[in-house]
Amino acid sequence: MPGTLVYKNSRLVTRDQLPSIATPAPTATWRPIPHADLVDAIERELEKRDLAVRTEQYAVQRDGARLFGVMDLSREMTGEFSASLGLRTSNDKSMAVEIAVGVRVFVCDNLAFSGDLIALRRKHTAGFDLSSEIARAIDRYEEHLKVFHAKIDELRSEQILDQDAKALIFDAFRERILPLRFFPAVSNNYFHAAPDMTDVLARTRWGLHNAFTRSIREMAPAPAFRATTRLGRLFGLGTNGR
Repeated sequence: MPGTLVYKNSRLVTRDQLPSIATPAPTATWRPIPHADLVDAIERELEKRDLAVRTEQYAVQRDGARLFGVMDLSREMTGEFSASLGLRTSNDKSMAVEIAVGVRVFVCDNLAFSGDLIALRRKHTAGFDLSSEIARAIDRYEEHLKVFHAKIDELRSEQILDQDAKALIFDAFRERILPLRFFPAVSNNYFHAAPDMTDVLARTRWGLHNAFTRSIREMAPAPAFRATTRLGRLFGLGTNGR
């Protein structure tokens, strides 16, 4: 699967397969959300805002307990990228339901996330109202999307010296955003880019960001999601900057 959803120890699933994934029984204080119900609720809320899902990708881990997904949307499409919505959730109490604002970069088919995670109410209590929570989450998604695109424009226009690019690469690996084994690939992606790597060739901060995300897509889903959001914060793509 292209994008950050490339998997080890994971199982790719289609939208039609989500209803067949077992959901644990609820308790008096906790109510797990079936993956299919969550995805359906998100799509219904997007449709209310005239947002169509163009493509979608899903994978599960831990016998279906964890779900990772990406929805590519019809809004904010350019020749280079389209708006995306990243999703991660679990029914084993290991993760909250979280949505990430992102874009799909067409030329290399990878993802960039803003770094800001929109979390639904962490405790899924018996009174949890999925529709209301999703509506509020999509409100925040749309607010963040405007800021995110403006900051991408800044990165695309900001030229960067090689010495500054090296410093950012060093910072990313010092902060363990990516495992050290990806250092050669990131460095080569940026400093020795092939002619067809047009997303990287421009000596801008956006080009350097794409050099990282080309490597992140080789990671398993949980660390890939985490790395992509942390990278967004490193490059100042969140609403609060770095």
